Amino acid sequence: MLSEILTALLELSLIMLFAALMGSISAKYRFPKVVGELIIGIIISPFLIGGFINKIINLNLFSINNYVLLFSEFSVILMIYSSGLESGILSLKSSGIWGILGAIFGATIPFIFGTFLLKFFVSFNVALIMGSALGATSLAVVSSLIKELNLKGKGIDFILTAGAFDDVVSLIILSVALAISTLGGFSYGHIIRIVFFYSIAWVIIFAISVFIIPRIFNRINDKYAFEASLVTIFGLTAIMTTLGFSAIIAAYIAGVSMAESKKVAILRKNVDVLLSIFGSIFFVVVGLEVNLVNLSLLGIFLSVYLTALAIIFKILGIYPFAYITTKSHKSSFAISMGMIPRGEIGLVVGSIGLTYSILNDMEFSSIVIMSLLTSIIGAIIFNNIYHYI
Repeated sequence: MLSEILTALLELSLIMLFAALMGSISAKYRFPKVVGELIIGIIISPFLIGGFINKIINLNLFSINNYVLLFSEFSVILMIYSSGLESGILSLKSSGIWGILGAIFGATIPFIFGTFLLKFFVSFNVALIMGSALGATSLAVVSSLIKELNLKGKGIDFILTAGAFDDVVSLIILSVALAISTLGGFSYGHIIRIVFFYSIAWVIIFAISVFIIPRIFNRINDKYAFEASLVTIFGLTAIMTTLGFSAIIAAYIAGVSMAESKKVAILRKNVDVLLSIFGSIFFVVVGLEVNLVNLSLLGIFLSVYLTALAIIFKILGIYPFAYITTKSHKSSFAISMGMIPRGEIGLVVGSIGLTYSILNDMEFSSIVIMSLLTSIIGAIIFNNIYHYI
């Protein structure tokens, strides 16, 4: 009998092989690779063909275990770090205040209108958590698309800035939603404290990182630069997750900071090698977590309804600020579509709602499927209209 560790390693190797095959098939038919990776994850999940294979070979080969989740987390952190490394401070300056306002309204408008429209079908507390899942753009999906298509420019800078900053906005929204759901009410003072804490903490950590990290790396020998960058990424991640931030925010800040150092070329080269091996794991694992078998008619309705809300109100939140930045309706629409994927953020919010017993399994599955559908729809449309940016 294979040990649990060896079984997980075999599963991971199969995940990477299937991801490479599906990525090639997707590229052949002019679909983004991420679409193929998400779909193969659904197919080999323990809820579909993966579960059938497990029974035949009498081995829990295709499963969502801690080892797979570890590499999935490593994969997404690498992607976000690479995105920050490619963009640096200049992209943040390029989009400026409009990118930040796009992030704020692009997260709050889906939350406010989504919560209001959802409370006709679910309880108010559930609507709050589902509304929170509608806010943040998946920086992992966006980064993957931008890297695959090798895109640059003012519109891309806007997407990266808004995508990185709306994680912070969505974290604040989720904190407020959880406070209301678990405490049975809220006070304006409590909300102000949450907003103040996360906003100031983000600004302080970002400023210190951008000032100190490049100066440290400029003094490190080239031979140890990449190893030191990994320590920095996961050290900063440990600090920020302890404060309540997501690992994604920390990874992006680490990338932006190191992009200002003299070692940036070495770091980009090494992270590209790691991404070529591990980069697809996250998207396949997202697919693995989708359970289509036990989804009820209400669950299907909620999934489609959430997806529609996520798309419509993200466009309404992003479009005006993208237009101010680009002065082009086509470019603004392309930018808005690029920010539709919810991906990992929807999964994180859904998991937290399940942990707090606010969501049931059906409501959680609806959020997961919404995250999947927005990622696929957004990726496909963006792949066809990105040239307008």
